Amino acid sequence: MFVVLDFVTSLISAFCIKSGMDYSNWAELLITNVQVFIIHVLARYYLGQPRELLIFVLAKSALVTALFLLPLYYVKLAMNGLLPMMIYNKTTMAYRHYSDKSTGQLAGATIYMQWFQFSGRIFTTVMGGATDFLPPMLLNWFYQSIFAIQFLWYRQEGAKKEEGQKKEE
Repeated sequence: MFVVLDFVTSLISAFCIKSGMDYSNWAELLITNVQVFIIHVLARYYLGQPRELLIFVLAKSALVTALFLLPLYYVKLAMNGLLPMMIYNKTTMAYRHYSDKSTGQLAGATIYMQWFQFSGRIFTTVMGGATDFLPPMLLNWFYQSIFAIQFLWYRQEGAKKEEGQKKEE
């Protein structure tokens, strides 16, 4: 999970830097990228996995070097590959919630905080004029809205079931 997140944040950070976007639109992503890298390094270190740690640090170094040297066209091409991955991931999650009739272990607070986060990002993106990020943000907001509705819906169904069981007893 950390490797994928690290790759994605590195790619998006490179896109933002190479595109000359205003740092207010992407600085948090760069900080997240560094945090994910540090967490991954510490996890490998404390798990006693020096070989995996070395491979990860070398791979990260190669990734950062490649993203630095690649022209913006190729970085954009790689960025376009992220959207279908996100659609697949979020759609399968929503379908799983639907088929399980539950959002599982997702906490309502997490769902709503992410919904507000995406809403805020859409607002700041529109206000800042960085419309390159708008389609994935709108898509994330759409899926997060589905998750919030599912959470409310399945929570109400669970409460009705509990109420019916209490009446039977």
